[in-house]
Amino acid sequence: MWFVRWFYVFFKGVIIVAAIVLGLIWVVVLLSNHFEDSQYSFDELTKDESQKIVYFTKQFIVTSPTFSYDGIPNSLEIKITSTDSSNTQFLLEGKFKTLHTGYGNREHLDLPEDITSHTMMVSIVDEKIISAVIDNQWDEFNQITCNTAQC
Repeated sequence: MWFVRWFYVFFKGVIIVAAIVLGLIWVVVLLSNHFEDSQYSFDELTKDESQKIVYFTKQFIVTSPTFSYDGIPNSLEIKITSTDSSNTQFLLEGKFKTLHTGYGNREHLDLPEDITSHTMMVSIVDEKIISAVIDNQWDEFNQITCNTAQC
């Protein structure tokens, strides 16, 4: 009889220990998945994805009125400055120089040559450019100053 009781206590202990171990494993797995999902860096963007985003932004900048008027092509540098964890929202910085001061198409203005550095911040959401602001002063989409637009 003592053997049956000992076996019952031993078996009950094994089940309790196994349940605790399985519970701990389950908690560790859940936490590690959550931790991996919450850790994001630009390294998670593949080279092709980041090149596509930079290329897309470059095409926008070189065809924008400010750059296409008198931008210096070899001066253009673009970098991704931030993104969200789902890779659907990006902020890019485009730095370039123009031959004259000002923004937009200045074709009808008589401007002296004055090489000017500019920084354009481009916001992309779901592969669409939603905002492009130059030097925190000029809304490149609407071709108006930022004190008029909400930049």
